[in-house]
Amino acid sequence: RSIQELLTALGYETGKIDGVLGRLTIAAIKSFQKEADLEIIGKPTEDLLISLQTELRRLKLNASKVSTEPVKLPIVSSGTGFYIQKDTIVTNYHVVKNCEYLYTREGSKLTVNTEDKVNDIAILDTQILNENILSLSVNPTLGQVVYSGGFPYSRILDKFNFTLGNISSLFGPGSNISEFQFTAPIQPGNSGGAILNSKGGVVGITKSSADTDYFMTETKSVPQNINFGIKVEILKDILKENKIEYEAGDNFWWRSSEEKIAELSENASLLINCHAPTSQEKTGVR
Repeated sequence: RSIQELLTALGYETGKIDGVLGRLTIAAIKSFQKEADLEIIGKPTEDLLISLQTELRRLKLNASKVSTEPVKLPIVSSGTGFYIQKDTIVTNYHVVKNCEYLYTREGSKLTVNTEDKVNDIAILDTQILNENILSLSVNPTLGQVVYSGGFPYSRILDKFNFTLGNISSLFGPGSNISEFQFTAPIQPGNSGGAILNSKGGVVGITKSSADTDYFMTETKSVPQNINFGIKVEILKDILKENKIEYEAGDNFWWRSSEEKIAELSENASLLINCHAPTSQEKTGVR
């Protein structure tokens, strides 16, 4: 009877499910054995029952994947994120807004846990676990040496990029106290990346660069090394409000070498691809 039920669930005709080994049931067994490349004997056995269970489970799993997997829309922009827990990622809100769905370079889907549009921060969840996480330090100080890591121009450069600079101002545009200025070079695609101190602790999140067109219009000059980051204490407040855990402090006890900080930054960072209809496509990556 169990074999008849499984055969029926798989689409084979057994007639009445009555536990009787009739002609239709025998034919159904032989048909399954032939398609599954098994020995064709037409008799109910323990091995046959196991094979039927396995095939039914496989079909159900495949059906589930088909129903939940989204249609792959084009990559319209990209940004950077970094791990603060093995399954938790931080990036900018503007990296994830207007995206139908988000994927890593390796094809792993990301989901939005928390968004803060005002402060331009988003927290993402991932099923791809990473033991390389970044600790959250304290807000930067004026003149402090910092490092920025990310994936600029990912469609062209295709690799992680690591740069050096310093904190040039403790305020953002319009004297915004939640942001600061730094000189480490960044490009479109760096948004959402971690800004680290000399001990490998996060002091901020890369946000943007000064708008060249605006400065040319207003001042007739090209801005140089004017980049903006979000202070790490803003991120901490958002995480605390949403009861999301993080590691506080620095990754190294003492000032570390630039090579070690670069390795740490790369291992804890990932490229975030934004998938959306082509009508939303931008002129370049973020």
